[in-house]
Amino acid sequence: MRALAAVAVLLLVFACQAPPPAEMTEAEIAQIEAEVMQFSEAWMDVWAKNDCEAGAVFLHPDNLSFLWSGQALNRAEWLEACIPIVANRESFSGSWTETSVQVLSRDAAVFVGTYSSTFSYVDDTPARHYPSSSQMGLVERTATGWVFTTIAGDSGSFEVVEG
Repeated sequence: MRALAAVAVLLLVFACQAPPPAEMTEAEIAQIEAEVMQFSEAWMDVWAKNDCEAGAVFLHPDNLSFLWSGQALNRAEWLEACIPIVANRESFSGSWTETSVQVLSRDAAVFVGTYSSTFSYVDDTPARHYPSSSQMGLVERTATGWVFTTIAGDSGSFEVVEG
């Protein structure tokens, strides 16, 4: 499974190197970049809802590799893993600190972002602030809008929030 995850990340890195197709205009590329950035902002915002079902809308229903905790999860597996995590979470706040979009085609782009976030919990787990975390994903256009088909991230180290 680790080999699959490594291959997926390498494919994303390779995809980031490719220029957009020559038949696309600068305006088309800019429009796709703006759409993917709007998608990424909504993805960040959905985490504040502590609602895995709402988060699943951003993930392809049939073609997903969500690289999480050493596993490549499909959408159903991601939902199953997400629910107990958010059940113990009181709140989430986060914002992108750096982002980039590499347009691959009219229907695909690679999103890369770093973000800062804070989590608080319903049990006695102290609140945690993650000054720098990252996500990278292949985003594809479907009939219902943009969705991740491959996504990976790293939470980085955290600081305990006194309080």
